[in-house]
Amino acid sequence: MKDLREIDNLPDGALVPIKTFAALVGQGVSTLWRKAQNESDFPRPIRLGARCTRFRMGDVRAYIERRAA
Repeated sequence: MKDLREIDNLPDGALVPIKTFAALVGQGVSTLWRKAQNESDFPRPIRLGARCTRFRMGDVRAYIERRAA
């Protein structure tokens, strides 16, 4: 996982693993997977392979902003 201080410098198109997403929102990985299944406004996961899923950083930022509002 990237140092969380470096996350602010990532472009919106950057792909981040769910562990990074979890660290940013302060929730567990299992909780985020459950939200991905149940919440319509949750960022859409991007499958890169059978065991490789990422999230667009721009979608993660937008999700965090919606939750903060």
